[in-house]
Amino acid sequence: MEKNKKIEIYKNLILDVPGVNSAQFDKSIESSVTTSWGVNWDADFIARDILQNFRDSNLSEIEKVIVNTKNDKILVEGNNCFDLRKLFFVGSNKAGDDTTVGEYGEGFKAAVVSMLKRGIQAPVSVSGDTAVVIDVGDEVCEDLRPLVYHFFKVNKQNKTSFLIHTYDKELKAAFDFGMSHFWFEKNPLVGEELHSYNDISCYKSKNPKEGYLFYRGVMRGKISHIPVVINIPKKYAQIENKIKSDRDRNSFDNKLVNSFLSIWARSGFHYHFTSNNPGIKFVLESSKKIWDKGHPLLAALANNIWNIKDDKSLIKLFGNRYFADSAHYHSRGITWSEWYDKKTQTYIIKKDRELEKKGKIKLPSYFVRFGVTSSLEMFIKNREALEKRIRTKKTAALSPKQKKAVNYAMECISKVAPNFSSLYNSFKEDQGIYELDFKTIESKDLLGELKDSRDYDGKTIYLNKDLFKSNFGKFFAIMTHEMGHVFGKDGEREFSDVLTHIIAQAVDKNSVISKYSKNWSRYKI
Repeated sequence: MEKNKKIEIYKNLILDVPGVNSAQFDKSIESSVTTSWGVNWDADFIARDILQNFRDSNLSEIEKVIVNTKNDKILVEGNNCFDLRKLFFVGSNKAGDDTTVGEYGEGFKAAVVSMLKRGIQAPVSVSGDTAVVIDVGDEVCEDLRPLVYHFFKVNKQNKTSFLIHTYDKELKAAFDFGMSHFWFEKNPLVGEELHSYNDISCYKSKNPKEGYLFYRGVMRGKISHIPVVINIPKKYAQIENKIKSDRDRNSFDNKLVNSFLSIWARSGFHYHFTSNNPGIKFVLESSKKIWDKGHPLLAALANNIWNIKDDKSLIKLFGNRYFADSAHYHSRGITWSEWYDKKTQTYIIKKDRELEKKGKIKLPSYFVRFGVTSSLEMFIKNREALEKRIRTKKTAALSPKQKKAVNYAMECISKVAPNFSSLYNSFKEDQGIYELDFKTIESKDLLGELKDSRDYDGKTIYLNKDLFKSNFGKFFAIMTHEMGHVFGKDGEREFSDVLTHIIAQAVDKNSVISKYSKNWSRYKI
């Protein structure tokens, strides 16, 4: 009798679904899923996973999925039919299908258990000529009660419906937002398209306070403060390797968000890096209030773009109100050893204080990639300008005596380290790789310096005029040091390895150097 009463209640619930006017009990099946299952999803998760079945079965007309949360009901309706038997079994035929969302067949069960824990009983699903009401069965052992699926035959429907009775405001709000969890053209969160490339696209968000991240059809995160929507519809190993065990399709953590944004910036723009690109322009302009605080989206964009820092539009956008924090990895033209040099760090500290006193606002270091200068950039620019002035105004070709001295040193180098010296052509008709030219320089700061020439593989070594007055050991050391720079800068591994090789050769053949040192007085100026 008790069972018959429950069946009658379930029947009336089914008849409450619009379009259903007859329902006949078919069978009840006890599930292996129990209320003791350790899932306890929040309202958003429940709504999303109930709605994902409607999304997957209505991909071509997803905008026609209707959600109604009036009065004491939450009703979802979609045009296409769905085999309700699939709701009973664990496992899914969606696995490997990039167009659908669910892969494991667990979502609906987890959503039902979570609803039961919120006090919502007997959810109803109707599709085609079948209806199912899910309720809690009798206790089979202590605190273990299974879900029971009660199947009914109904008058044929050309749609699928889901119905629950509840006044749960949080759950109603989640269902109202519901279909926005999934990517489709008319998603109410998505505004004007800004840029699209390589199937990756970005749009204005209709919410002025935040943006959204969509990955393979599902919203996986929100973007605070920047109203942009980014959609990546296909798989990327960089993300898949990290979420393969995430059956619940949780929101991305910070690391995953950074990976997502890097893919967007790197693969979603390619050669379209200009400030006039609508996507880049919108992101920069809409984030102005938070430039000084920084943002992972801005960092991803800056760290993956190129050929933009001298853009006139960017110069106009940032004006003269800002400067960037100094960081070696965001600047070119400086080695690690130069970065840690006391002279460099002193300049940066002093310049930063000076700029802050003038009311300039400091931005994160990656803003140099957008053309915002930094104290380090100023230091590098000033040094390069000084070196240029020195080379243009105080350099000269070698005199005959200086040329003889250089030839003498090169002869010694060829005997001490023949494999090394054979890489260079200088004054002789050699078969080396690098064509060397020598000039003198007047400078208190430089003893020697190697620079690239205009010719392919051409190198110019600038030797301080005072160096020709020094002893042979110093002259030999400066010569080999500057020649070694064709392999790298100070502090770089390749350069260090070459220098180590020369030192080892020099120690082993110290008698050769000693001989040349004794005769150096003939060439010393």
